[in-house]
Amino acid sequence: MKTTPNPPPKTSSPGPAFDSEALLRGSGLRVTRAAQTVLELLEHGSQPLTHEEVAAAYTAATGEPPDRVTLYRVLDRLVEAGLCDRRVGADRVNRFARHVDTASGNTFECDQCHKVLALPSDPELPKVMGRLGKALRKQGIDTRHTALTLHGMCGDCAR
Repeated sequence: MKTTPNPPPKTSSPGPAFDSEALLRGSGLRVTRAAQTVLELLEHGSQPLTHEEVAAAYTAATGEPPDRVTLYRVLDRLVEAGLCDRRVGADRVNRFARHVDTASGNTFECDQCHKVLALPSDPELPKVMGRLGKALRKQGIDTRHTALTLHGMCGDCAR
């Protein structure tokens, strides 16, 4: 009797693959090697990156350094399209990360590693933000968008 080897066990993938091309096209951006590479670096990064860190990661990923002006333009376009966020840290340095989509729009940023996390929703927060908006309107200030960012140290950095 002839036996055939057992096929390898099927493994389930951890989730849908990241499709930088579809995200760029869906946002109306040109699909270029630079844009795809930068978007993928930001997607897989564990923390926000400065322009210099993006350039170094790009070089490590592709084997060649990016044109610095192109890199600035790509980052600007990704921010304008809402695919990534630009945050100015307490050290006044721009850092870039994939857009954090939160139901409330509120985030926590670690002052040490600059990781950005969505804040859990709190039923009282909209009331507080409404009261602040009302107080600002009394001073002649019209707010169009309100978002709260708490700063501190994340659990990883506190250890």
